[in-house]
Amino acid sequence: MNDGDREDAGRRLAAQALSWARSLSNGREHAPSAGAGEQRRPSSGSAAELASYSGSAAGPVPGSAPVRLGAYVSGGTEPPTEQLLHVLVQAGYQILVPVCEPDFKLSWVRWRPDIPLRRSRLAPVDEPAGERQSADVMAGAAGILLPALAADAGGNRLGHGGGYYDRFLAALAQTGTRPATAAVVYDHELLSAGELEHDVLDARVGGVLTPRGYTAATASGT
Repeated sequence: MNDGDREDAGRRLAAQALSWARSLSNGREHAPSAGAGEQRRPSSGSAAELASYSGSAAGPVPGSAPVRLGAYVSGGTEPPTEQLLHVLVQAGYQILVPVCEPDFKLSWVRWRPDIPLRRSRLAPVDEPAGERQSADVMAGAAGILLPALAADAGGNRLGHGGGYYDRFLAALAQTGTRPATAAVVYDHELLSAGELEHDVLDARVGGVLTPRGYTAATASGT
């Protein structure tokens, strides 16, 4: 993909992420028109649409506690999340992003547009320099966006091989809470259900978010 294609994908992804976040705020994980294995109506992701989205009253209610979401700082060939992060914060959401810890664990740092980034000592990723909170903080999140190299419509996700997120989601499930989860990939990285090999240690996600829309995972995963 050239720089223009990536920029366009990032803009569209920001619009889709905000739409997904709003559906969580309204108490549902996906729009009524998007059933399992189906996509929402595509968003153009235009500058005007993003401005309308971020300024709309459909976001968090003023004066209420901010809705917490998990996201991440993209790198390499991943779909760009910089605009996504900015749009969600502008819309009033509290965004936390992960930091790699020893033993393949994750802690979480509050993301803000002016937060400095530094290279992780444990993985080839950039991480925010801020106060680290334990993974327990994400039990109160409405939803979490996860990186992936590919994902299928059954909710199976291909990660980078470290197992950070699989361990994190497994530990989170033991708390009795499970926020909505969505893997973030390019449109061509969303595969048909069952195309990705997986085992019992691989944590499934609730859906897949691409620049084209959100696809809810099929119940069986196949």
